Amino acid sequence: MVLLVDLALLFVGCSSSQQTAAPETTAQRSTNAVSTDPQVSAILQQSCYECHSTGGSAPWYAAVSPTHLAAKSARRVLNFSDWQTYGAQKRAEALKNIEQSVSAGSMPPGDYTALDHSARLTDDQKQALLKWASQPALPAHGLTLRNKSL
Repeated sequence: MVLLVDLALLFVGCSSSQQTAAPETTAQRSTNAVSTDPQVSAILQQSCYECHSTGGSAPWYAAVSPTHLAAKSARRVLNFSDWQTYGAQKRAEALKNIEQSVSAGSMPPGDYTALDHSARLTDDQKQALLKWASQPALPAHGLTLRNKSL
């Protein structure tokens, strides 16, 4: 019996998650957009929002990873649901942290992606995020520049 349960858990853990949060309306997307680039937005929703937003629902097996269990603290560091309330400085710092974390391979964390394969980043997805996060803080990030020259 224990072997059957172990095999079932292994099978479920090896399959990709297809669960997503309830679809947002167009109005919600436009007011809560983190990026104007649809590819970047899709990557963030797929790989980051589970731990870094108040929305989203991880599959049950991914929700047992130590990283996901610590998601409440992850949301305190970066919560995409609150992105529009962040000031220019906080957004710039968040983008720098995203760039560093993705380039170092620490985000999304390995213990989480081992269980939720859909959260893994391909090399192309990493490059898209790095390009987006490394750009100067421009309106594409939802920032307004005042009295600053690039």
